[in-house]
Amino acid sequence: MLGDKLIDGVVKRHKLIIVIFAVLTVVSAFLMLGVKINYDLSSYIPGEADSTLAIEKMQEEFGAALPNVELAMPDMNVTAALAFKEDLLALDSVSEVIWLDDQLDLAIPLELQDQATVEGFYKDSVALYQITADQNDAVASLLSLREIAGEEGAVRGQIVELAEAQLATQSEIARIMIFAIPIALIILVIATNSWLEPVLFALVIAVGVLLNMGTNFIFSEISFITQSVAAVLQLAVTMDYAILFLHRTNEYKEAGDPLEVAVKKAMKKSFSPIASSAATTFFGFLALVFMRFQLGPDLGLVLAKGVVFSMLSVFLLLPALILLLDRLIEKTTHRPFLPSFKGLGKLVIKLAVPILIIVALIIVPAFLGQRSNNFIYGMGGYAEDSRAARDVRLITDRFGNNMQMALLVPRDQPALEEIFIDKLEELPEVKSLTSFISVSSSALPPEIISEELTSQLLSDDFSRIIVVSNSPSEGPETFALAEHIREIADEVYGPDSEIHLVGENFVITDMRDTIQEDSIIVNGLAILAVALVIAIAFRSISLPFLLVLTIEISIWINLALPYFSGTNLSYIGYLIVSTVQLGATVDYGILLTQHYMDNRKILGKKEAARKSVSDTAGSLISPAFILAAVGLVLAAVSSISVVSELGLVLGRGALLSLGMVIFLLPNLLRIFDRLIEKTTWKADFLPDSLIHRKEKQEFTQNEQS
Repeated sequence: MLGDKLIDGVVKRHKLIIVIFAVLTVVSAFLMLGVKINYDLSSYIPGEADSTLAIEKMQEEFGAALPNVELAMPDMNVTAALAFKEDLLALDSVSEVIWLDDQLDLAIPLELQDQATVEGFYKDSVALYQITADQNDAVASLLSLREIAGEEGAVRGQIVELAEAQLATQSEIARIMIFAIPIALIILVIATNSWLEPVLFALVIAVGVLLNMGTNFIFSEISFITQSVAAVLQLAVTMDYAILFLHRTNEYKEAGDPLEVAVKKAMKKSFSPIASSAATTFFGFLALVFMRFQLGPDLGLVLAKGVVFSMLSVFLLLPALILLLDRLIEKTTHRPFLPSFKGLGKLVIKLAVPILIIVALIIVPAFLGQRSNNFIYGMGGYAEDSRAARDVRLITDRFGNNMQMALLVPRDQPALEEIFIDKLEELPEVKSLTSFISVSSSALPPEIISEELTSQLLSDDFSRIIVVSNSPSEGPETFALAEHIREIADEVYGPDSEIHLVGENFVITDMRDTIQEDSIIVNGLAILAVALVIAIAFRSISLPFLLVLTIEISIWINLALPYFSGTNLSYIGYLIVSTVQLGATVDYGILLTQHYMDNRKILGKKEAARKSVSDTAGSLISPAFILAAVGLVLAAVSSISVVSELGLVLGRGALLSLGMVIFLLPNLLRIFDRLIEKTTWKADFLPDSLIHRKEKQEFTQNEQS
């Protein structure tokens, strides 16, 4: 509950508060420009993961990383290809280039050499280079590579993923807001009775968003996913705080209170329901902090912080703006555009049995379906018409997939290394394998192996085996190969030996395992936290179960749809939506339940449920439609697959939650009415005897008339 001194201070010094918020907003907008963005999802894998430790060890022993980009050039003979390799090495962003001359003695005709090795780098006059480029400035690296490749060349690999994510994030945030804000304003104009009120809502929450994004400078960096979705999600999920506050103010004004008194009463009376609503969203977001995959804490902290800033804006800035602009708000009123929802309440009660039967039939398939999705754990693909997608097709059609791996094994055990190499070469996925042992024993005598190649393959303690496999960047076969190679390493060297396996497939496998382990913990904590807030708010044991179940059913249906439609689903999106949809949309259930509990003090359960739907439908539609619209804008505008999919699932989830709250929850409240009364402190429901007496009186009056 807000203190009277604070409330009086806000009303008395409302102009000073507006000035302070204006200054803080400008400062935050400036600070926002300096927030560092991380575009590499693999960097969020825990530090103790095998792939993370392996990368650190390889950098310590060999300095250079694995090749992170491939460049294909057509119409090249061997001489021209060697000259082009030197041009690549001359680029500031390129530290290493591997081509056919690093694998074979080119003095020997190519026709007499191992054709699998040759065709891995040179096929049909197309030269394919394996390049290690600067990841710290991926955009500059990609631009320089595309410039030297020209329109005929093609570039594929991790640098492309990082650069495309960076370019998309920089260009799309403003575009997303340009679409999202007008759509939200249109929805608010329809849902309110003033032309100015929607602008006021958007302004107050926008200030909260800017304060949140500006204070991200306290973190060393945030992910590009957080940067892409945090602002628009904060706008969507906290807008209803401002709506509820202004509605309260208008109610007191219509009751005859002077403006200042109405604002004070609104601050006092609306704080508890808004704080309860914000708490469920806050803890839903905060559950992400417990993910071992560090993208969860990254997004969870920013979104939870955003809820706090939105609350501050609503209870400090919004009252000040209402006091300043009240006359203008009055002058811009218009007739209500939303229809009466009395008929909807009757329909919900009338359809109770069919609704319950349908939910009972789909709940188990939905639960099982959402757990059986074919998940994607990485970045996903590119837009179909993009240069990146075209380049991937060109290289894949000619050379297939080239998954780069580096396997670090003890240098002082050459016999075991030969056994390990033999077993790796037996794998059908392996296209080529380069190690000091294999090079020196076949094409090149040890004495003529260049010092540069030797330094790439040997360190004081380790021998590095470079393997290229025909595996996609992600998929079941990618995970299977990574797991199989780890099994072979354990079999040859023993499970406790110091073997380090580096490669995108090992990284994505560890990412998968980490995120899957997080799932149960994060979802469980989110449900527990939200249920606890509901239990405290309603002083009830049964209501948390009913409200959480209602939203969880909508989440299961939402996340099961990709499975039943045969499409892939980003696991990052799956996990984030599981918590965000719960935290953001359980507010709808809280609002309807609050009305039901109040109505039950004067009405029977059937009438209380009907009236609760009629009274709250208009208030529920605007925040749900705004969240849905924002999600669909993300899906339509973003070229980053994981962000686009997150938007689609979140937008769809908002509508499903709205449907469940309006159609399912009132009927659950009716069915479990007696249980709710017995498990809720001071429920004060209208006694059955009074309900029957009231119904009998109404029946008698109808008969007499």
